[in-house]
Amino acid sequence: MKIKAADIARELQISKATVSLALNNKPGVSEQTRQEILDCKKLLESRNIEKTASAIQEKQIIKVIFMHRDLKVAYGSEMDLWTNVLRVYDKESKKLGYSLGVTYVNLLKDPVEQIVNECNMNSVAGVILCATEMQEKDYELVKNINKPMIITDNDFEDNSHHRVCIDNISAVKQAVDYLLKRNLKNIVYLANEIDIYNFMQRRNGFKQAIWNSGLEFRPDMIVRMGRMIENANEKMKLYLRENPLPDAFIMENYQVSAGVMKAMKAEGILVPEHISLIGVDEVPSYAVEDYKLTTIKIDHVNRPVMAMTLLYKEIKENMQTKFKVLSDCTLLEGGSVRG
Repeated sequence: MKIKAADIARELQISKATVSLALNNKPGVSEQTRQEILDCKKLLESRNIEKTASAIQEKQIIKVIFMHRDLKVAYGSEMDLWTNVLRVYDKESKKLGYSLGVTYVNLLKDPVEQIVNECNMNSVAGVILCATEMQEKDYELVKNINKPMIITDNDFEDNSHHRVCIDNISAVKQAVDYLLKRNLKNIVYLANEIDIYNFMQRRNGFKQAIWNSGLEFRPDMIVRMGRMIENANEKMKLYLRENPLPDAFIMENYQVSAGVMKAMKAEGILVPEHISLIGVDEVPSYAVEDYKLTTIKIDHVNRPVMAMTLLYKEIKENMQTKFKVLSDCTLLEGGSVRG
């Protein structure tokens, strides 16, 4: 930070005008006063350097740990949601005066104990545990992290930490209600083939919505598709050839949606004339077909903002009550539902 005439004047208890004359080497100031002003300027500059160095040294880290099982749900997937989320974490941590440290941990092969030790270092102020692909047994591996920690995209029913999650149950209920209002009652839910917290919650939301509507839920109303877009595409083609069309499909995530949309086109099935579609989460632009998909939009930007807000409060106050925060989802109408 540049030293101003006002800073020197305040330090020496003299007028700002006198300081300006001395700094600009103009007459009207004794040589002794001029030298005192120049010496004071050097002293203040030195203090600034020390303050800056101290601030850099003391700046702590917010550590973001992305735990995965190589399922490619968000990180390393066909639409890398994680890149956008990291931008938000970086921006928010800087805003709060911290630097950001990011670690990717493959739970199938990486030494988690080493990561736990890193999280407990003095330089770390707090931890965001991104637990999208974590299982219940994996949580035991990180219980020894003793820094303030926020868990995102999972809920291990542990009240030791704040959790920031998607309201997956109400998201799918919105989709079911939307279809039922259009008298589309024969609904099949197309699930990803993997079982993670978000997906299992969405399936629970589908079952609850069917029961709440007074309809009968049958296990065959949930059909597993592939994990990636091409897998879902091939499995959907087989399903379409072997089964009659229902009124509508609800698709569990963007990979299922993209694969199903490709299969519909390949099999000559018109949307929404022959079948209505609703996808959970937006489809990447390269996978969009001739129609706009009606979608349950999941906010991937404000969840990390909320996680950082809670973590900062936890660091500063060590809150006794822990919160589970659910982000709302919004239905965006497209052209894929008839009626």
